[in-house]
Amino acid sequence: MTPSDIFTKRQTEFTHQAEVFQRSYNQLSTVRLIIFVAAVFTVWQTLSFPIWIPLVSGIVGLTLFAFILRRHQTTKRQWELHRALAALNTDEAERLSLRFARSATGAEFAVKNHVYCNDLDIFGPHSLFRLLNRAHTRIGMQTLAEWLLSPADPIEISVRQDAIRELTPLLDWRQELEANARLEKRIAEPTDFLERWLHAGENKAILRWKKLRLLPVLTISIIIGAFLGWIPWLTAVLFLGFHSFILTKLNPSVKEYAEQSQGIVDTLKALGILLEKIEKHSFQSAKLQQLQYRLTSETGAASKQIKVLASVTESLNFRLNPYFMLAIGLPSLWDLQWMTKLEAWKQTHRHNLAKWLAVVGQMEALGSLAGFSYANPQYPFAEISPEVFQLKALKTGHPLIHPAKRVSNDFALNDIGQTAVITGSNMSGKSTFLRTVGLNTVLALAGSPVCAEAFTCSPVRVFTSMRTQDSLEDNTSSFYAELKRLEALLQLAQSSSIPVFYFLDEILKGTNSVDRHKGAEALIRQLHVLKSSGFVSTHDLELGMMSIEHDYVHNYSFYSTFSDGQLHFDYHLQEGVCREFNATALMRQIGIEIN
Repeated sequence: MTPSDIFTKRQTEFTHQAEVFQRSYNQLSTVRLIIFVAAVFTVWQTLSFPIWIPLVSGIVGLTLFAFILRRHQTTKRQWELHRALAALNTDEAERLSLRFARSATGAEFAVKNHVYCNDLDIFGPHSLFRLLNRAHTRIGMQTLAEWLLSPADPIEISVRQDAIRELTPLLDWRQELEANARLEKRIAEPTDFLERWLHAGENKAILRWKKLRLLPVLTISIIIGAFLGWIPWLTAVLFLGFHSFILTKLNPSVKEYAEQSQGIVDTLKALGILLEKIEKHSFQSAKLQQLQYRLTSETGAASKQIKVLASVTESLNFRLNPYFMLAIGLPSLWDLQWMTKLEAWKQTHRHNLAKWLAVVGQMEALGSLAGFSYANPQYPFAEISPEVFQLKALKTGHPLIHPAKRVSNDFALNDIGQTAVITGSNMSGKSTFLRTVGLNTVLALAGSPVCAEAFTCSPVRVFTSMRTQDSLEDNTSSFYAELKRLEALLQLAQSSSIPVFYFLDEILKGTNSVDRHKGAEALIRQLHVLKSSGFVSTHDLELGMMSIEHDYVHNYSFYSTFSDGQLHFDYHLQEGVCREFNATALMRQIGIEIN
């Protein structure tokens, strides 16, 4: 079966199972109501009987109701989980056709003036991030974005590849992990509040008053004594007044935590489920075992500790109900009890939470690349070359072009100081080819499979100058913007510890042909003596003549043909300088009369 067939089959199966759970959920709702009504009716009818009869009837009814309620909640969870699994497989099937159901584009992770992310469509509506991303937590999406923005070292690439190979066939496990994350709608929100709380130091107000945590035992005993007439009510009122004084002193810090944590409880519960799934699976690859090991500590499993934090935070947030605080919170010193537990949790796990979240982030990032690998079994992993600079791409294609329309090409470039000059007519494929090689290099250096039959590259720093635009805000023309970009390239090539792999599209297009040629030729010569190699695409045919005198310049081209009033492109890379152009034909097509 093809991945498309598998995803379609699973979508159908999970939809059917979700419908079964929905029917069971509806039936349990009816049973709950019947048990409740029957219990109330039985207690009411037996009130005239000996007291133990309505008491036992009430206890039995309450026990049955609690049992059905538990079943009802479990069934609802299964219903929602299978709906999520069905949606995931629908998303996977759509993704094969480059249609993206999820709204996350990664735009928030884009870095202004980054060396390549804007030119290579790393983020955006039709982007590499959207093609790859199967993460749902904020840290998961951020980790994937960071991997796409920065090349990993060869050892890290190797261990990521091994981890992805192991995760790729684990479709059920991966999708269950993703579905559990998907169920919590706020799981993608930042956890900055928790990190600030963890590093804020000890709460002095809690330290001052925590010795009085057992005071409510005495206060409640006095209240009971007052009800029985053994103790004056004034004594109980005085004790409650002292409770109120304590809670007033605690209120600023407690209120801040409670209000900011109100929406994070469900996220913590979901993280607990994700961590538990990671902890319980048996992994073989070094990367996955290392991540799993980081979830263990002297205080127990990370999932258990996160669930404790969720439970304590949820209990504290009962204080947001004023009736609860008056009836229970005041006599029990509710804020003091639960904030003391939170402070104890913070002191124990102050340095663990960030580590645990990082594990979830890396697992989601690896799961995203494993999902990409599963959906495209023909994509190989890149071979990372030990040479200073080597690129060898066999039948490499653009991963964001539909396979039915994608044209793949072979290409090789070896040693530093080399420049491939790409000439060709308009719309013939120069820019797309540069993005094809650039994107696959980014994938390779992230540890991901690549869109090629085979792909070999050295560790490099990718740099692009392709979409330079003018800016009213910065008061720069498009030509000056390109010059600033080229300045950044030269600085990077001088300072980078690894070779720079540059992609310069339509170089110096914003100036006259004479200055463009002089500038491009000078730049290529300057880059030759630096730690760099790459591409320069241009319409300047004279630039290709550099190969006659300089063996570090190599000419390639794309062609178009004109027949029956139509332009035709084959998008296949050829050696040599392009000798046929189509600008005149294109201008005639739009109505410009050229003799």
